[in-house]
Amino acid sequence: MAARSIASLTVSFGLVSIPVKLYSATEASRAISFNLLHKTCGSRLKQQYLCIKEEVPVAREDMVKGYEFAKDQYVVFSPEELKAMEEAGTHMAEITEFVPIEAVDPVYFDKAYYLAPDKGGAKPFALLASAFPPGRGRAGHAAASLCG
Repeated sequence: MAARSIASLTVSFGLVSIPVKLYSATEASRAISFNLLHKTCGSRLKQQYLCIKEEVPVAREDMVKGYEFAKDQYVVFSPEELKAMEEAGTHMAEITEFVPIEAVDPVYFDKAYYLAPDKGGAKPFALLASAFPPGRGRAGHAAASLCG
């Protein structure tokens, strides 16, 4: 099966802008997932949220999101406030510098992706690829916001 892109974006460095498609380097669909079952009868278990104070189940419509700013003290946010705080996706990745690969903290290698040129991007993509010849150990430092 052919790989499916997970996003389209524009990579830019200097005056060059390249339309690209983003692909996940790993396939999550091949992962095995398990369900929790009742040991005696084999039926699936249902997850419940319990109120710690009242020790009663809480329905989804009675839940709100809150941020704990001190022990057991929360500020509650409405769905509208949470939406307003989201960063808008620009679908842009601006390469700001090229650095030695050793300078990149391994924490940023949590999940691997790869890029491929989109329509009209083959020549500038080849130019970008020439900045990373094999064995040279260079990485492009970029910032991107793909979704809000």
